[in-house]
Amino acid sequence: MPSLKQAVAEKKAQENTLRRNPEIDAKLDKFIGENPKLAEYYNGLSKDDLIRKLMLGKMQKAEYSNGRNEELRAWVAEHPEIKSKIEERLRNVPEANRERAFINAAKTEAMNQTVRPHGVRV
Repeated sequence: MPSLKQAVAEKKAQENTLRRNPEIDAKLDKFIGENPKLAEYYNGLSKDDLIRKLMLGKMQKAEYSNGRNEELRAWVAEHPEIKSKIEERLRNVPEANRERAFINAAKTEAMNQTVRPHGVRV
């Protein structure tokens, strides 16, 4: 049985490696095979350029999410009845989870508002 120190070291080593899904790997291998010029382009980039390209995508996704969340907050603020409904739903949610729960509840309410046929309230 490994010592605690060894177990912690092994756990840290696993955390720094990419987890692989065989089905995704197979799809990715097929995509790479079907797109040799794209694979050649990425293989020609430096590690720094690859990291920057990946981080750019993550940054753009975060900016989009933040913008959408701000729109949801503004929409909820404009509708006091929805705001009170959401606040009631969140009253037992721990403070640490409240922001994410608020956004999820606001998304649900926004979807409910747009899906209802001809303004019929259910």
